[in-house]
Amino acid sequence: MAFIRPLSFIFLNVLPGMIVVFSIKAFLFYPKKEKYYFGRKKVPLTPGYAYKKKIWLIRKLSRLLSDYIRDTKDESDSSRISKWEQEAFRKAWKKCEFISNISLLPKAFKEKIRYFISVIVFEIVKQFFRSFVPYLMERYSVEKYVELLDKKLDMEIIRGYFNRYIFKYMLLITLAICLINGLWNMIIYFIIK
Repeated sequence: MAFIRPLSFIFLNVLPGMIVVFSIKAFLFYPKKEKYYFGRKKVPLTPGYAYKKKIWLIRKLSRLLSDYIRDTKDESDSSRISKWEQEAFRKAWKKCEFISNISLLPKAFKEKIRYFISVIVFEIVKQFFRSFVPYLMERYSVEKYVELLDKKLDMEIIRGYFNRYIFKYMLLITLAICLINGLWNMIIYFIIK
C-alpha cells in the first residue's frame, strides 16, 4: 500500500505526455472533413491541419497559375510581369555602365548603345515571360498536373508516414522523458518521506 502513492507519480507524469502527443496527432489528422454545429456554424479546427493545408496548397497553386496567365495579358505598368520587365531593364542599364567609361566613343553613341542593350534585355524578358512560359504551361498542361496533385496527394499515405517516422519516435521520447521525470519524483518522495 505504501507503493501506490509513489507509483502514482509515474502515472501522473506519463499521462500528460501521452495526452500532448496524441493531441498533436489529432490536431493534424482529425477530423478529415469540416464539421458544423447544427448544420450551420463551423466547428473550429476542422478539418485537421494537414487536410486544411492540402486544400490550401491546391487552391494556392491554382490561383498562382491563373494570376500568372492573367498577368501575361495585362500590359499595364502595375502588373507583376511589367515590374519584372522594368527591373530587367534597370539591371541591364546598370550592368552596361562600363560603356560610359569607353573614351573612344562619343557620348551620344555611348547612351544609345547602353539603351539599345537594355531594350534588347527588356524584350527578351518580355517574350520569355509573356509568350514562352505560357506556351510551355499550355503545352505541358500544368493545370492538369495541379488536378493530378490534388488526386495523388493522399493524406492517408502522409498519415502513415507520420505514424511510422514521426509519431512513433515522438511518443517514445516523450514517454521516456515523462517516465524518468516520474521516477525522479518518486525517488524525491521517498527521500523526503
